[in-house]
Amino acid sequence: MAAPKLKAFAQIFRMEYLPATAPGLLIPFFLCAKSPGEFLSVTVIEGLLVVMLMIYAGLGINAIADREIDRKYATSKNKIPDAIGLLGVRTAWTLVAIHILLACALTIHISISLGHWLPLALLVAEAFFGYGYSLKPLHFKVRGVFWHAIALSLSTQFIPFTLMAYVFIGRLSLPLVMFIAGFSLILYGWELCNQTVDYLEDRAEGLRTPAVRMGVVGTLATAMVLPIVGMCVECGGLYLLMARRGVTLVSPALTVSTPAVWVAAAAMIVLGNAVPLRGAWRMYLLSRTERPEVCVPKMPALCRFALWQATAVGGAAAAAGVYYLAANHGS
Repeated sequence: MAAPKLKAFAQIFRMEYLPATAPGLLIPFFLCAKSPGEFLSVTVIEGLLVVMLMIYAGLGINAIADREIDRKYATSKNKIPDAIGLLGVRTAWTLVAIHILLACALTIHISISLGHWLPLALLVAEAFFGYGYSLKPLHFKVRGVFWHAIALSLSTQFIPFTLMAYVFIGRLSLPLVMFIAGFSLILYGWELCNQTVDYLEDRAEGLRTPAVRMGVVGTLATAMVLPIVGMCVECGGLYLLMARRGVTLVSPALTVSTPAVWVAAAAMIVLGNAVPLRGAWRMYLLSRTERPEVCVPKMPALCRFALWQATAVGGAAAAAGVYYLAANHGS
């Protein structure tokens, strides 16, 4: 592809989210692996590719399906329709299909290698919720707050995370599910902030998104509560993971107990979410003092969603890294 077409590809498949995707792929490794060599196994590499292919296919589908509405947004999303026009709708759909076909082929190989078809079942669920989020007749994004939350959280966080965990250890434990669920709640909360930025355009188009249904103030309040609850659940799951393995961090001069290791890891989760929480609070205060028609146009400057994703995911990855080091080098 020439440079303009490469740029168009990056816009359609939202490559600005790559700084969040990359460290996110390390989280299941840190929580499930027992040695660095596991990261280089063929099955694990295939699993990582499947997750990335399916997530970016979903972003591509959303871009194609919403291209006419995106043109009317005041945010950078209004450049996506031009990117699709440059590549062509047929080419864009072809690229999405290639993503999905490659993911299917890799998942079938993973299922055969592991002797279980759960990875393929997770892939089907990922496609159902992820692609049904944007496409009719399912179109989960406008079917109410519940279906919006379920479809987006499952397709972008919970199912990919679960697939990778299964690839690593072949099972799921309650503490691990708690960590995944808390992590998903956090990211969905920041997604609600991002949805609020599109409130005026979505309302004008008659789209019943969560922001339109709950209003700007209600959406932003929910967007802050969910990550706080999510951090509690995520940190609780992490503590149970540490307690089950009797985690201690040992060096020649110092031995650190499980609670101390957990406090350090939990602090990283909190710090990773401090940036988006501060931004969400500023958006909330603005929404309390001005009408939506006045405050919403100011919110793109406050809502740096790609950065928020990166810091939240980075904090979780750092916390999981502490767990990995302590669990595999403890006494």
